[in-house]
Amino acid sequence: MIEEAYRQFGRKKPNDLEVCECCMDPQTRREFFNHPIRDLPLHDLREWYFAAADPGWVSQPLWQYLLPRILEVLAAGEPVSEISVEISLSRHTTGDPALWSAAQWAVLDQFQRRFLERAMIPANPSAGRLAHLRLDDALCMFRLSGWPLLDLIAQVTAMPGLALAERLWHDWCGDFWPGYGAIALTSFWPAGDNTLVHDFYTSLALQERMEALVLAEDAAPLVAEHALAVMQVIADNR
Repeated sequence: MIEEAYRQFGRKKPNDLEVCECCMDPQTRREFFNHPIRDLPLHDLREWYFAAADPGWVSQPLWQYLLPRILEVLAAGEPVSEISVEISLSRHTTGDPALWSAAQWAVLDQFQRRFLERAMIPANPSAGRLAHLRLDDALCMFRLSGWPLLDLIAQVTAMPGLALAERLWHDWCGDFWPGYGAIALTSFWPAGDNTLVHDFYTSLALQERMEALVLAEDAAPLVAEHALAVMQVIADNR
């Protein structure tokens, strides 16, 4: 998939980083485009993310040039920004298929779905430094770059109930004493979206899915315990 990204998004080097000049090390700024995009040092990419820029502001030619390297870093389980993973794709509207060719969108759509599937597995070793990424953070990352929120929620809803219970228990209850928990919403959610996401997390449909796991005749004790804890958090926050 990453090789396909380099093929489909490949373009000539831009000549402007389109971020605040004083926010980057001068040498890093001068040498940024000296590297082939595949060899762009992660340090340099993170410097670019640290430099000030309005969300969604950078031009499509620059974003298209950087995007394969950004996707590669995220796929390897490394954050592209030390500020927050939620802003990883937010400097351009990545999630709008109208902006990309069919082949380019196929890469982006596949990346989004695979990344979200991996984010469903708590402490996934294959996710590198992003192994402890919360589901909510991953959803917000794609939403901030233009993916429709209802589509993202539909993908989560389609996940197996057992996987969803374990993921939510890990995010909401894993760091608390037994019997306690809280819905973890990132502060990066835009106004309005945070309400919709909270409504999903506290929905009767989600509570009923957890209840089905608790009441299943073949439920493993730990699964039932985690699903019950998630049920309690949902009820407490509705």
